[in-house]
Amino acid sequence: MLEDKADRIKESLKAAEYFFFGIFAFIVICIAIMLMIYIPSASGLVREYSETALLNDAMTNSSVVEADIESVLAYLGSSAAELAKTDLTDKESLSALCRRIAENGEFRHVGFTDLDGITVSSTGVEKNTSDRAFIQSGLDGLYSVTPNTVCDFDGMMCDMYTVTVRKGGEIIGTISGDREVRSMSSPILSGTGSSERCNIIFDTDGKAVYCSEDNVLGLKTGSSLPDMIDDETEAKEITFVFNTMSSKTFKEITIGGNKYFAAFSSINSTNWTFVTLISTGDAFSSLGKLIGFTVALVLMMSALLLIAVAAVTIRIKRIKATVGAAIDDGITKMYVDSLTGHYTVEKFREYFDSEMKDTATGHALISLDVDRFKAVNDTFGYEGGNEMIRRLSDIIKRDIGKHDYFVRSIGDLFYILAQFGDSSELTELVERIILDVEYQITEIKLDLAVGIYIIDDHNVKSRVAADRADMARDSVKNMKQSRYSFFDNSMLQKIRREKRIEDIMEDALALREFLVYLQPKFGLGEENSVVGAEALVRWKHDGKLIPPGEFIPLFERNGFVMKIDYYMFEEVCKLQKKYEKLGFTPKVISVNMSRLHIHKPGFVAEL
Repeated sequence: MLEDKADRIKESLKAAEYFFFGIFAFIVICIAIMLMIYIPSASGLVREYSETALLNDAMTNSSVVEADIESVLAYLGSSAAELAKTDLTDKESLSALCRRIAENGEFRHVGFTDLDGITVSSTGVEKNTSDRAFIQSGLDGLYSVTPNTVCDFDGMMCDMYTVTVRKGGEIIGTISGDREVRSMSSPILSGTGSSERCNIIFDTDGKAVYCSEDNVLGLKTGSSLPDMIDDETEAKEITFVFNTMSSKTFKEITIGGNKYFAAFSSINSTNWTFVTLISTGDAFSSLGKLIGFTVALVLMMSALLLIAVAAVTIRIKRIKATVGAAIDDGITKMYVDSLTGHYTVEKFREYFDSEMKDTATGHALISLDVDRFKAVNDTFGYEGGNEMIRRLSDIIKRDIGKHDYFVRSIGDLFYILAQFGDSSELTELVERIILDVEYQITEIKLDLAVGIYIIDDHNVKSRVAADRADMARDSVKNMKQSRYSFFDNSMLQKIRREKRIEDIMEDALALREFLVYLQPKFGLGEENSVVGAEALVRWKHDGKLIPPGEFIPLFERNGFVMKIDYYMFEEVCKLQKKYEKLGFTPKVISVNMSRLHIHKPGFVAEL
């Protein structure tokens, strides 16, 4: 574990500090030992710290860049679905839609390109772009990001994002949007803004895609890193890293006679690699000062013995404080939740694995979240919602037992690993938390949903235990009276049933297994005549009717209900047409529509 490793490093520094107190009697021997042992160990420590820091920077920054690219492509993907429903022959409407997509997605321009390579842009201009590689890539069904390319509509350098537009499964064109070229000096990227450390993105050929102007290598866009490396073996290793998209890779390379430390982390969505790099001279600068100071001590020897001891001791303490602070900072980032100040999931998993070794003690995993937490964010804003999560964390921390452990997993979802002797202790704990939340948080009513999994197998993995606690918690949201529930095997059976239904639902729709049943509506007059009906869906599979309660709630959760709604609406329209052809006067038939449609743009137009 990281904490054990940090303790070992700190203990080694502490031992080095004690070592210098014996210098009074053995000045020459101690200095010789320091030169032979301490300097190499300090060198290894600097390299180890540099590796940890650079890898953390590279992985963090690659995640930031990848998330940004995926969000842009996802937005264009949703816009492509909207374009597919548009009359593409109406150039003015098409250009207006592209303009709205550009404004909402913060693009400089957005254009739709048909199969002939003709692009209609948000500026209203049409242009033949069939020779552009990213257009051909989109027409081949690929999503792509093309960095540092020339915009066809203003001639400026830009980053181009391209997504395929499909209609009925067939490719009908592409949608492309351009943004300003990504800046590697963005404040969201850690480690930037320093002449000693720089961040660069490379493609699979090892050519720079993005790089800051003041990078320590003097790299320009398009420069090849392997071609700059002095040693052929090092160059092949770096080429292999780029080709295999290796993550968490640390290398020492030589360029122009100078040595550098480089950390590599892959950006999977683009086949790029994020590299954080620093010269070894900068990394070892503090060690160089220490060596010079030690040589001075040798020359001064006995006459400056006391001064030497004091100076070396102070120097060791400073190094100890610096390295200790860096290690503590790394532990804090890994083990302390930046939002709540409590432990992270990583620390919770380690604690969980440790606790499972104690088979003599009863353990339970409790899953807890706030039902409809979105209402909190809508009322108080995201910062207000974050403050509510912090307060909820403090309440849970206060209410759990001294041998219990809790963590915020994501959003407003919490897990508690509780020790217990009797199940009543678990219900008391849950009820204590619920009452405390009601008492402490009065600005808005928070409805907690809690699931409890009593761990009966101490070999269970934390993820499996969490899934079972989540199942119990999800079952609470379908209840009216209770706010907590215990996991039982029937929940697993329900999950398996729902999985079987999800496996066949698409085929069932294609085979028209869903039937329209009409529930009549009677007038209140004396005639008791039928004045209309409500269309109800029934599912007949393998000659048997599946009860609506088994599939409707599931379809609501996975979104398939929207397809069923459109299917039912169309079937009722056909039925009304059939009645009309038979000479009957159609009566009003109500068709249910899920609330999920309300959140979908263009619902009315599609209906």
